Amino acid sequence: MTTTPPQTLAPPGAPTARTTSHRPARGPRPYGRPLSQLGFAVAALLSWELAVRGGLLPQSSVPTASATASALRTIAGSSGFWHALGQTALGWCAGLLLCTAIGVPAGLLIGTSRFLTRSTRLLTDFLRTIPAVALCPVLLLTLGSTMTMKLVLVVSGALWPLLTATIDGVRHVDPVAADTFRTFRLPAHQRVRRLVLPSALPFLVTGVRNCAVLALMLTTAGEYLGAAPGIGNELSRAQQAGAIDRMFALLVVAGLLGVALNSLLLTAERLALPWAPAQRKGARG
Repeated sequence: MTTTPPQTLAPPGAPTARTTSHRPARGPRPYGRPLSQLGFAVAALLSWELAVRGGLLPQSSVPTASATASALRTIAGSSGFWHALGQTALGWCAGLLLCTAIGVPAGLLIGTSRFLTRSTRLLTDFLRTIPAVALCPVLLLTLGSTMTMKLVLVVSGALWPLLTATIDGVRHVDPVAADTFRTFRLPAHQRVRRLVLPSALPFLVTGVRNCAVLALMLTTAGEYLGAAPGIGNELSRAQQAGAIDRMFALLVVAGLLGVALNSLLLTAERLALPWAPAQRKGARG
């Protein structure tokens, strides 16, 4: 004769073995924990300062971190700096919008056709391997140091990550779901809106993030090489004048712009796609 062990009754409100937490999982932070970020930033600044003062880096070419911070405070108080920053932001925004307006529809069109995907692969691989900066002399001769030159440079270099990511996202649609849509003979626009776009959205968002960072780099490069108004042009002028502290201060501004942009895009991606596999993996980690 077997006896079953007595069951212990849990007090009311106590969690049981089957109780699961319904708290929403937080996505991965863009740059880890704030204290570790601050600690590494302070350590890097101290290393920079000591390396210059100790002679490890030539003081004639590299200013100290304190001198760079002083130059940064000086240029932040001038109206010309903010005008240049606005020109860089305007060129970046316009270039990113153009890349999105061209890359997303073209990627959807190419990705939904196996014939177009195979036919355009060679041309896409050829064009995206051409360094966009190498086009600066040609663009300067034809368009001059204008906003149009910057936009063409940005589109010629930053379009391809978004285009290829969109094509890959469309090609990764679940074949079972695609067969189901074909069985019910749904219209093409409903197939794109209800199946293709939701499946390709994680690829598309990643492509937009890569495109945005590359667009900022090309905007600054076009200003530096093409003398177009912006942070890059201010950097070139500081280099020609031998103002290394001002030059490094502008480099810090460009780096901070990249960090802010990447953090903003990662946060937007986490909020827009909490169901994406990358976000769930980051939440578990």
